[in-house]
Amino acid sequence: MIRRFGYTAGLISLLIGSPMVHASVTPQAQDLQTMETDAYKLATRYFMYTVTERSPDQHALLDTLMQNMQNLVDQAHNDKVTAAWTEYRKALETSPYDKNNLVSEDTLINIDTQIKPLVSALQNSLATAHADTNSNAALIFKQSILMERLTAEYLRRATDTMGGSIVADSSAEDPEALAVEFSKGMTTLLHTYQGQAKVYSSLWSADRYWNFIKGRMIDFNSKSVPYIVSTFNDNITNQLASAYQAANH
Repeated sequence: MIRRFGYTAGLISLLIGSPMVHASVTPQAQDLQTMETDAYKLATRYFMYTVTERSPDQHALLDTLMQNMQNLVDQAHNDKVTAAWTEYRKALETSPYDKNNLVSEDTLINIDTQIKPLVSALQNSLATAHADTNSNAALIFKQSILMERLTAEYLRRATDTMGGSIVADSSAEDPEALAVEFSKGMTTLLHTYQGQAKVYSSLWSADRYWNFIKGRMIDFNSKSVPYIVSTFNDNITNQLASAYQAANH
């Protein structure tokens, strides 16, 4: 069995989808950005569903986010994105438990395998859509994606019966390295926007949340706290979304 945690529904944010859009980016680019963010949010929801041992609430969140993603993919009319999403969705619709009612490591690994082609297709499309002419604002978006990657990896390891060792061996993501990168990114952004009150305020709030959670994310093996990490991920990425919007107005 996986590690057990006392389930408290109030700790889980009910926010679905990404608000990471702004006026100076074309609608096409906005949708691509939302899909890239939500690709990682889907992984996070899938791993939370596993950690909570098939919580109906987590399953409902996962289903809603999948439908939102499907709608965006359908509207994009992009063959490469559609093909990659179809395979990723199949992985997300596969039960994380095997016939013996144990977490299937192969299934968890497949989530990581299938998300990569989708993210690659979305990033290639974003490159041609010229999503951001504001290079500093683009760094805020990248910082939000980095937080999603870090959270997905953390929760993925929280599902592992061996304390993260099996899943970690299959992953190219190193939570500690990602956490260091995220901290440096926040320092850079706070310095860059210290003269712009609206942007700085949201970045400061994101950094405050981050400072609370970063030690827990780095020191995974001493105490795993998936509910707190999931909730703070939403808090941080929502603040980064607000900063991103303010930076482009």
